[in-house]
Amino acid sequence: MTNSLKILALIVLFISCGKANPHLGGTSTLKDTSGVEIKDTNQTIAPPPDALQIQDVQKTQPDVSDEYKKDCWEAVWLRCPPYDEYWIAEAVIDKCDDFTVVIIDNCRMQHECDPNDPIIAIQTCQTEDGFSGQQYVICDKGKVDLTDCWPCDDDEICDLEDNDCDGSIDEGTYECTTDCETGPAYCVDGKLICTAETPQEEICDFIDNDCDDEIDEHQRNACDKCGPVPKEVCDGIDNDCDGYFDEELLQECETVCEKGYEICTGGMWANCTAQQPIEEYCNSEDDDCDGQIDEGLDCLCGEADVGVLVPCMEDPLLCGKGYKTCVCDVMPPPGMPCTEFKMTDCKASCSYFPVPDTDCDEKLGIVTNEICNNHDEDCDQDIDEGLYKQCYSGPPETVNVGICKPGQLTCNAGKWGHFLEELFIDDMCLGEVTPLDKELCNGLDDDCDGELEDDMDDTDILFILDTSGSMNDEIEAIVSALSKFALYYSDEDVIKWALIYGPIFEPNYIGSIPMEYLKLKHDFSGFTAFLTAITTTDFSIFDGSREMLYDAIYLALASLVDPLLLPYALSEIIWKQPNSNMVLYSDPAIPNFILSWRGSPKPAKRVVVLFTDEKGQSYTEPEITNEILLKLQGNVKDLSVFVFSPSSVANKVWWDGTYEGWENLCTVGNGQWFELTNDADEIFNNLMQIIDNTVCE
Repeated sequence: MTNSLKILALIVLFISCGKANPHLGGTSTLKDTSGVEIKDTNQTIAPPPDALQIQDVQKTQPDVSDEYKKDCWEAVWLRCPPYDEYWIAEAVIDKCDDFTVVIIDNCRMQHECDPNDPIIAIQTCQTEDGFSGQQYVICDKGKVDLTDCWPCDDDEICDLEDNDCDGSIDEGTYECTTDCETGPAYCVDGKLICTAETPQEEICDFIDNDCDDEIDEHQRNACDKCGPVPKEVCDGIDNDCDGYFDEELLQECETVCEKGYEICTGGMWANCTAQQPIEEYCNSEDDDCDGQIDEGLDCLCGEADVGVLVPCMEDPLLCGKGYKTCVCDVMPPPGMPCTEFKMTDCKASCSYFPVPDTDCDEKLGIVTNEICNNHDEDCDQDIDEGLYKQCYSGPPETVNVGICKPGQLTCNAGKWGHFLEELFIDDMCLGEVTPLDKELCNGLDDDCDGELEDDMDDTDILFILDTSGSMNDEIEAIVSALSKFALYYSDEDVIKWALIYGPIFEPNYIGSIPMEYLKLKHDFSGFTAFLTAITTTDFSIFDGSREMLYDAIYLALASLVDPLLLPYALSEIIWKQPNSNMVLYSDPAIPNFILSWRGSPKPAKRVVVLFTDEKGQSYTEPEITNEILLKLQGNVKDLSVFVFSPSSVANKVWWDGTYEGWENLCTVGNGQWFELTNDADEIFNNLMQIIDNTVCE
């Protein structure tokens, strides 16, 4: 017998052996003062008339015969004033004398069960349909009663009840299903503990960590691989996966004549801009780059030079390499030697040597590679085409150091320079970056000396990002601006980062209850980590409507203030539930929502940057107000607050006069208010202004 049934049996025994209950009926035996038993009528006695007061009833029995007692006296239960049905007294009435009370005992409380324990036991029963079932033995205002009989279920569920009526509670095996899998679950104290794998934050490991049927989303680079994008190399392959191959690749090259640069074309290095050695000819230049000019050539055009071909590349020759020779300029009288000579025009070799082609053009020479000399060496009707070389006007030791990099020159009409719109400017080095006279506060080596600037203060920056549904149009611009902003700096520990975003709205996160909450990511030592935290966040799941902005600021600043100055300790704050279908929480939980702001031995500046399209709101108990935040700001050293919001929510007072706006909070917080737009470039410029005003000395 189960404990429940044992308890029920004891109760039934108590009822059968005790006094009769006016609601249940029954028998009882009384004795008069002489010890004579009086037979009960075995019926429920109605309450006495209101006029009857037990205390006024005669309590000494009259002197009557035993025969009279047997015929006229009857034992009953009477209710006591004020006629509460559970306060009764044993009594004897005289039926033969208008039901006069002749004997009465003291009033007593007559409860069948403890009214403070409404459920006594659970017992088996049979439903109206003849099926086995269960019912509660309950205590209703001190009276034992039974609930309706409900049929047993085929399966046990985790609810601290014997659903299948087998005498055991919550036995058997259970399953649970997450976004990742279906796995075993355990029933503990009426609650299921799920052991199935739960979604985790996605990382680049070729595994679906968050169980959304996508692998490494927002984690892989442009080449669909983990890690940074590979650099482009000269191999005819699109190494950086940008749709182009071998783009903008230059390298140094060298001939015996000079150093130059060559460009990658079709996976091969070609078109070296350095002068190539050519056959020496009479032009007062070192054509073969051996350190000698016109060596081995008689360029005086004398008798000894007549008939000797001299290489040339000049007008009227149109392209390539031709020849010229020394001839007699003034014919002498017959039999006399020539005394005046001249060089012929530069012509193709066919003018001096008979060739089968009678249509030979004397202006077309031997095809050579194009060089920058306003001449068509490759005979393609284009002059100086496709000729580029690197250039750099800064100190040689600074090239490719810090921000410094070489530019590019283009050949046009025998001159090196570059086009500015339609104007060609000689010696214009396009794209070069030379050292600045002084360092800027931007995390870069601006003077190209191999050292970063030392004029930046250690700074901790917290971004608070409102991800409610009304922000959808601005979220993309904000993320783009923050990405550009992070990439602008080197990956140093000068600035540490933290990010709070929310409300996050995730349907069916806990059962069927949707959840809105704040998420904290913090202590990113460098820009790279901060950028990763932003770009890997899936903002598509954010569709909440509870802008917990005041709450986020309070949680962020609470760890900066002496606990004695806090209006509410973090351990005292709980999330309110605006309605039964909403659960608010933070990740981590409120008591652990502590940012690692830097302090001793060298405290850092603190900057809070908020993006929102709403006014400040609080969903905590106790409620966080604007006045509380202003007081907190006054107790925090080196704190600056900046807010991006629409102009309509920047005013100091709302239309209803109940909330102060963000502009006031910025003013007190030594910060500034900015207009929130969907222009990523404008947001980026404002962020750079914040850095100039806070991080830089």
